[in-house]
Amino acid sequence: MIKNLTVALLLTGALTATAQTEPIRIDLGQKGAVVSPNLYGIFFEEISHAGDGGLYAELTQNRGFEEHVLPSGMTYKEGKAYAPDAMNYEHRNHRNWNIPWNLEAKKMTGWKVVGEKATVTGEVVEAKTPLHKNTPHAMQLDIKKVQKGGKAVLINTGYWGIGLKAGEQYDLRFYVKSSNYKGTITARLQDGGTGASLGTATFNSRQLKDWTELTGTLTAEGTTAQGELSLEFDQNGTVFVDYVSLFPQATFKGRKNGQRADVAQMLVDLHPKFMRWPGGCIVEGATYENRVKWKETLGDPMTRRGEWDVWGYRATWGMGYHEFLQFCEDLQMDAMFVNNAGMSCSVRNGDFVSSDADMDAVVQDFRDAIDYALADPANNRWAKMRAEAGHPKPFPLKYVEIGNENVGPEYVTHFNYIFKKLQAEYPQIIFINTLGHTDRLLAQIPGNYMVDPHWYRDPNFFFANNHLFDEAPRTHDIYVGEYACNGRVGAGNLLAAISEAAFIMGMERNSDVVKMSSYAPLFENENRRDWPCNLIHINSTEVYGRASYYVQQMAAENRPTYNIYVSEPTTGDPKTTRYFCQTGYDEQTGELIIKVVNGTDQPYNRSFTIDGANNVMPTGKIITLNGDANDENTFEQPTKLAPRTTLYGKFGKQFGYQFPPMSFTIMRIKVEI
Repeated sequence: MIKNLTVALLLTGALTATAQTEPIRIDLGQKGAVVSPNLYGIFFEEISHAGDGGLYAELTQNRGFEEHVLPSGMTYKEGKAYAPDAMNYEHRNHRNWNIPWNLEAKKMTGWKVVGEKATVTGEVVEAKTPLHKNTPHAMQLDIKKVQKGGKAVLINTGYWGIGLKAGEQYDLRFYVKSSNYKGTITARLQDGGTGASLGTATFNSRQLKDWTELTGTLTAEGTTAQGELSLEFDQNGTVFVDYVSLFPQATFKGRKNGQRADVAQMLVDLHPKFMRWPGGCIVEGATYENRVKWKETLGDPMTRRGEWDVWGYRATWGMGYHEFLQFCEDLQMDAMFVNNAGMSCSVRNGDFVSSDADMDAVVQDFRDAIDYALADPANNRWAKMRAEAGHPKPFPLKYVEIGNENVGPEYVTHFNYIFKKLQAEYPQIIFINTLGHTDRLLAQIPGNYMVDPHWYRDPNFFFANNHLFDEAPRTHDIYVGEYACNGRVGAGNLLAAISEAAFIMGMERNSDVVKMSSYAPLFENENRRDWPCNLIHINSTEVYGRASYYVQQMAAENRPTYNIYVSEPTTGDPKTTRYFCQTGYDEQTGELIIKVVNGTDQPYNRSFTIDGANNVMPTGKIITLNGDANDENTFEQPTKLAPRTTLYGKFGKQFGYQFPPMSFTIMRIKVEI
């Protein structure tokens, strides 16, 4: 690889206005590393209600009345949930890990019960005859003294409001059971702020002795961000209600049990080449039993038991393994599945399995997941299940990561055990190891696999580490699976985004070894932040991207085919430098691509010399993201920080340009070579 394909330019007086006499020299005749076509992807984890209340289009919260159920593998005692007493795989101690657990408060998450000219009590109970073994709890309504015009009302408030749009249709599905209720059930969309009715569907008296599924379509007669769904009962009786689901018909690509269209479009506009699912720490779980069990995310959503995840709420797994694979296909991106390596999160309980029998079960779970995605339905039961779910052809599964953020000798033992078997059986799969790219333990793991280092740091780290991968070992391809500037930058300001741009340029320059990357976390619902900075913000009706979102988008939309030489200055301290330049060539469009970061609060004047070109077209495009370092996008100003594209008519073999303060700039220049 040709070295010095970037420039880190520091002037004396570091963060003052700059104008250097020596031009930046670009030589189109000196090719650097080919830039990986898969460099930019996305990472999904159920955190900050990224799925439930975010990308997943379900509108009701706690639809199965299971929010209070303890995390798998844990027990309840005096207001706390306790993990099993077990050895922690990394620290070799017993952590006695536990969390507060308010059973009664959790039961009513998303729900309220009111009586209008009626007396009603509502309680989440364990049904004597459950709807399904995976949804053993139900809402029991005891309705008495219903007067004329009176009713008992069960209300779901959604994820901090149900977003409703006038004229849109919504599919309702719920189950009821009663031995003595003979009245009418009315389903109603309403404005939670004003109480106005926004559409109804009526279900007349019928035999409800056994669990009965009721379905209907409601058309919204108004628009609100604070919508509610109510089920109304107009006579006395005891009624059990379970699995209350409300879905917009207008999901992304019209998929049943699919994604929210506007949120999914934000991902489409990032042009991702792959998606990593399901996490993140939730892959490991607080306990081994609490890990994500992908098989429990298949089938009818009503039958999916869900699971409390380590970010403090219960995931429905409505967007499960099948939906993830389908979404990857819909976005024409590769799928990356992450599965537990036989050990829980070491900063939680850290319990693990180690016997050959247990490890063989872990390996088989990997096999079954790969087969579900890729095998022939004619001779594999998991592939047959895929076909029965409506997808007989294989899904685009390309990568499998063995564990998440696992470290140390125990992980080496687990990885070797799993990888040795799987690599021989699935040569088409690229396997990923969770150790860092410089971890000495990699020497104990033979074979061809990728490594997955992660970084969550402050702006200084990302500015200072533009050169991090220049001298990285070329022994394993690198997937930077999680990174973000999230220290001392609020909820994610422009300074954070500009520092990430500098770091991204270093990855792109070293794309002979850095093959893939994904920002993390991807989403947050504005009402639940479990992590300091997240790429995309969501509420019940709106979605916007932070400045970091646009940095990701700019990088993906302007990925060159290969890097080209750019001169390195003879002066400058890389520890404090905040000027960076990266260059490449796009073979498809015949354009020179120049990327420049100015991470200072002053304009940056610089001249360029282009060698190796027979001709340089004078007119080209300049894409610029800039603003005040502390600025952030908001729901009120969702594109305050967004790139703008302008035409520039003064390009040539020699030209100059002034880069705005705190900016990420991309120039696209037509050249003949």
